[in-house]
Amino acid sequence: MIWRVGALAGATVPVVAAAADLTKGAAVTGPVVWHLLGYPFEAGSMIAALCACVAVRFYVVQHGAGANRWLLDIPVSALAFMFTAGIIVTARPAPLTALLFGTGVGALGAGIIKLAKGYVDRWLGENTGGVK
Repeated sequence: MIWRVGALAGATVPVVAAAADLTKGAAVTGPVVWHLLGYPFEAGSMIAALCACVAVRFYVVQHGAGANRWLLDIPVSALAFMFTAGIIVTARPAPLTALLFGTGVGALGAGIIKLAKGYVDRWLGENTGGVK
């Protein structure tokens, strides 16, 4: 047991020393920002939101009826992921707020279609038919 603890300490000391060496002169400038198709967003917020959306969609599908529920939910989940990503790119929220956005959009599921239809109807000033 003593040898294992010593081996673990011996293995972690160089890693910690290297990390400390790298950060001596580095200044923290803020969150990591990634770009997708020219749009910047905070990586942490995007990861948090998409993970929350995946978790909620998985939960919803597990509690849905029918043998082919997964196959039927793939387009709805894809739409939820795209809306979640779009919200994060547009709003650039903090990670906790991003978790709430991802959870909410994932829970909306097919309700996104109804909300989007209402938005388009208001924008066009007419009823586009289809989903009510």
